[in-house]
Amino acid sequence: MSESWNEGVRGTQVPALINADAATIRCVAGPGSGKTFGLVRRVERILHPAGLGVDGRNVLVVAFNRVIARQLRDDISARLRTFDCQHGPVIRTIHALCVEVIGEELRMLLPHEVDAMIYDVLQEYPEVAALYDGFNEAGQALRDHDAGHAQHLLLWQAAQQWLIRHKAHLVGDLPRLLLERLRGGDFPERGYDYVIVDEFQDLTSGEQELMFRLRRPGGQLVALGDPRQSIYKFRGNDPQGLAKIEALLGDDGAAHDVPITECQRCPKPIVLAANQLMALSGVEAMVPVSDAAANIHIVTWTSPEAEAAGMAAAIVNNIHAHPGDRHLVMVTRRQFGYWLRDKIGELDPDLRVELGFSEGLLDSWAPREAFLLFCLLIDPDPPTWRAWLGYQNSATGRDFSAPKRSAAAYLRLLKDSNDVITDIVVEALAAEPRAKSRGAGGIAIWDRAVRFLELRRNFEWDTGDAASFVNSAFDPARWLSVQYDQDRIQSATMDLRLLREKALALLKHEQERRPEDQPLEHLRAAVERLRHQIATNEPLATGEPSNLQVATLWGAKGVTAEHVYILGVCREALPGQRRDEYPGTDAEYRDEQRRLFYVSITRAKRTLVISRALRVGRGAAKQLGLTVTTGNRYWADLGMSPFLHDIMGILPPAVQGASWSGCGSA
Repeated sequence: MSESWNEGVRGTQVPALINADAATIRCVAGPGSGKTFGLVRRVERILHPAGLGVDGRNVLVVAFNRVIARQLRDDISARLRTFDCQHGPVIRTIHALCVEVIGEELRMLLPHEVDAMIYDVLQEYPEVAALYDGFNEAGQALRDHDAGHAQHLLLWQAAQQWLIRHKAHLVGDLPRLLLERLRGGDFPERGYDYVIVDEFQDLTSGEQELMFRLRRPGGQLVALGDPRQSIYKFRGNDPQGLAKIEALLGDDGAAHDVPITECQRCPKPIVLAANQLMALSGVEAMVPVSDAAANIHIVTWTSPEAEAAGMAAAIVNNIHAHPGDRHLVMVTRRQFGYWLRDKIGELDPDLRVELGFSEGLLDSWAPREAFLLFCLLIDPDPPTWRAWLGYQNSATGRDFSAPKRSAAAYLRLLKDSNDVITDIVVEALAAEPRAKSRGAGGIAIWDRAVRFLELRRNFEWDTGDAASFVNSAFDPARWLSVQYDQDRIQSATMDLRLLREKALALLKHEQERRPEDQPLEHLRAAVERLRHQIATNEPLATGEPSNLQVATLWGAKGVTAEHVYILGVCREALPGQRRDEYPGTDAEYRDEQRRLFYVSITRAKRTLVISRALRVGRGAAKQLGLTVTTGNRYWADLGMSPFLHDIMGILPPAVQGASWSGCGSA
C-alpha cells in the first residue's frame, strides 16, 4: 500500500486499524501495540483528499486527558502538514467537549467541595439521609448515579438543588448533562460523521453512550482501548465498556473487531511479565515483536530515604549517558517523588525535573488552606466560600475537618445571606459574638470568618506584581508554624511548593497568551485552570521541556519513555489498603491495583527499574500514608508487592542498592 497514511507502518495488525471501514469498529489493543500511531494515520486517511476527503470539522477525536489530547494534536498536526488540509479534526477531552457543546462557563467541584455538599444534603434533607448509612455510603451512591451504574434519584435531585444554589457542577455530571440535553433535542446541529474514542474503557457508562449520541446517522465510530488498562474505577469508569458496545448499539448491528496484539514498544521480557501479570484478564496475550534489548533491574534499599538518594544517583547518571532519550519516574506515593527531586537537585541542579502530581495535592491542611485563600482573594465563588467555612482552624495540621463540615451552621448562614456569601457577609459574621448560636458548627464557622479576615490583611493583593503575589500566597514559611505536626510538615512543604510552581506556570501561560489583559485577569484565569486540573485529576504538567518527568502511577497514563523507573513498589503502597471512600470491594480494588502496575511496567521501551525499600521508620511510614504491621518500635518492615512477586520468575533477581552498579547500558 503506497498511500501516505500506510507508509512506515510497523507490524501486521495496525494497517487494519488505519484502513478498515464499518459503522462501528472496536479495537482492543494492548500497550505499545501502535494503537496511537494507527489512530493518527486513520485520521490522515479520513482527511486526505486521496483518502476519504472529509472536512476535519466533521471528525471528532476524544482523548481521556489533556496530556494524551495534546500528544494526539501534535502528532496529527505533523501528518496534516504533509498535504493541503484546510481544517484539522476536533480533538478534545470528554470534559472539554462537554463544556464546549453546552457553551457555558461551568464551575466544577473539587473533591473536598463534593464532601461538603454531601454533608449539606444529608443535613437539609432528612428523607435523603434516611436512605443511607452515613456519609460514605451516600457519597458512593452519588458517584454510582453520576457514572450511570445505579439510580439514586432523591439524592441526585437534592444534590442538584445544592449545585444550583452554589452555581456549580459535578465533574462526573457534565457528560450526563450533555447526554440528557441531546436526548431532549438540544444541540440538533452538533454531531460528527466520524467519532474516534481513545481509551474507551476509561469512560463511564454515560460517557460511552454519549460518544454514540455524538455520531450522526450513517456516521462511523471507532472505540479503542484495553480492559487491562482500566484504572479509574474511583471516577466510575466501566472497564467492560468495550465488551458492551453491542448493548449500546441495540438493533443497529454489531461492532467490527480489529484486535491488535503485537507489542512493538516493550522488550520481550517486559511483555512476557505483563502477560503473566494479567493472565486472568480474559484478553488475548500480547505478542512481543520489538527487538530492543531489555535492561531490567530490581533493586532493594534499606529505607525509603536511601531509595531516593540511590535512585537519584542512578537516574542522573543514566540521563547523562542518554540525554536525548525520555526518562520517566513513577511513584506509589507523591512523597517519593519530592524526595527524589530534591536529591537530583543536589546532584545536578541543571537538570529539569517535571512533577505532574494532581491527585491528593490538597490532602493536607496547609496546602488546602493556602489554595482556598488564594481562590477567595482572586476569584471567590460559592463553592470556595463553602469549603472555607467547613473546616476548623488548625495550627498543627491535624483535626482540621469540622464535624459534618459544620453543615447546620453553614446552611443557616447561607439562608440568612440569601444564598450569596461575600466578604461583607463574612465580616458581619465575625462581628457577632463568638458564642452566638447558629446551630451545630456555629463556633467553627465564626472562627473561620475571623481567620479569613486576619489572613486577608496579610495576603490581599495590592494590584502589584502577580508572580510575587503567587510566591507569597504559597510560601511555606507563611503557613507552617513551629506548632505544625512534624510528621506532616515535610509533605505539606512539598505540596505548597508544587502548588506555587504550577500556579506560576499557569500565570506565565496566561500572560503570554493574552498580554493585553490586566494582571488580575491573568491570575483569575490561572486560578480557574488550576481548579479545573485538580477537579478532573489531570496531571499538572506544564508541557515545557524537561530532563525527567515524575508522575504517580495514575498520572503516567498515556506517557512512554525509553527509560522508566518505578519507586516504592512495596506491598504497603501497592496495593496498600483500600480507603473507605474507594468504590467496590477489596477484591475489586486489588484487581485495579494490579492493572495499575501492568500499565506502569509497559511504559518502558528499553530500561525498566523497579525499586523498593525493605523497611521504613515509623514516622516516615505515617508521613507516606503506609499502614505497617511488623517490625520494632522504631522501624517497620516493608514487603514485596504481590504483583511484583507474581512476575519475579521472569525478571532478573533483585540486587541490594548498596552493591547495585546502576542502570548500565541501554
